[in-house]
Amino acid sequence: MRFFFDYTTRDQSIRDYQGDEFPSSKDAFDFAETTAQILKNNLNGDWIGWSVEVRDAEGAKYFSSPVMPGRHAKTNANQGSVQSGKKPNSLLIIEDALIHSSIIGHIARKAGFVTTAAHSYEDACKVLNARQFDCITLDLGLGEHVGLDVLRYLSTVRCKAQIIVISQSDKDICDDMVELGRALDLNVCQSVQKPMDLDALRETLVRIQAQSLPQKPPCPV
Repeated sequence: MRFFFDYTTRDQSIRDYQGDEFPSSKDAFDFAETTAQILKNNLNGDWIGWSVEVRDAEGAKYFSSPVMPGRHAKTNANQGSVQSGKKPNSLLIIEDALIHSSIIGHIARKAGFVTTAAHSYEDACKVLNARQFDCITLDLGLGEHVGLDVLRYLSTVRCKAQIIVISQSDKDICDDMVELGRALDLNVCQSVQKPMDLDALRETLVRIQAQSLPQKPPCPV
């Protein structure tokens, strides 16, 4: 049975137009609860006040799992912000699941990136042929294509962006893809497993953003 997972507040909504198959409504409920827990425990409270709402293909709402305050309920408005006067880094999100793309985009913008999304292998190739990016997040599952196809294309165009690999596969497979990307002379800096550790993803993006900040000149002797 296909269920759809929307992320909502009173004045915002991130709609899931693809959905996922689950054996039963209980499995979908457990997934929503787990997702809400992940959001609660990450990102310094950015998602507090949101809800993960589950509906079926006909639009009937099954249940809603709120993102309640957790260990990161306090926010820091300056954390991950872009230094004044500095051009923000660009991030290409290669992800076929629109809801995951939206979450990654939200995290990246909080970290100071300007984001572009590509939801298929063909879209990614088209965008990459038109411009360069400072950073790329790459989901290894892209429908008919796999992340390896994208890695090969990135190698062909001699991409110099820092690449974060994202996958539902186990850690060993993710690590193998990181090594394969490096063997293709790509700057693959990290792998992140789904369900995503949003803190780890955010910290990586903040670190990449910080690396591009201009260094202070040495003090005169």
